[in-house]
Amino acid sequence: MTKRTSAKYKIDRRMGENIWGRAKSPVNKREYGPGQHGQRRKNKLSDFGTQLRAKQKLKGYYGDLTEKQFRKIFGEAERVKGDTGEMLVGLLERRLDAVVYRAKLVPTIFAARQFVNHGHVQVN
Repeated sequence: MTKRTSAKYKIDRRMGENIWGRAKSPVNKREYGPGQHGQRRKNKLSDFGTQLRAKQKLKGYYGDLTEKQFRKIFGEAERVKGDTGEMLVGLLERRLDAVVYRAKLVPTIFAARQFVNHGHVQVN
């Protein structure tokens, strides 16, 4: 499991969305991004930028996955027959931390990762 290196609120503001659905998110207060140059006008994103932003949102939403973990899951989704995007989300939802979070055993996806990592969940 990985350690998140930047603040959750900063990630929310950089993406321009309230990713984790937190009530205190600063996106609810400020429309601009974080940092010194956050209030400047936003340029239109390229196709690559749009795809990268979508990937970063997915990685953040599922508890800040590493690039290696994400690539492995994407490779598996690509291999299976059907829509790759839907398969990717399906495989991410099947992860144990996501299942624990969806079962409402913990309040956040980050707590779910910690719950699994500390061995509080046992799979029979």
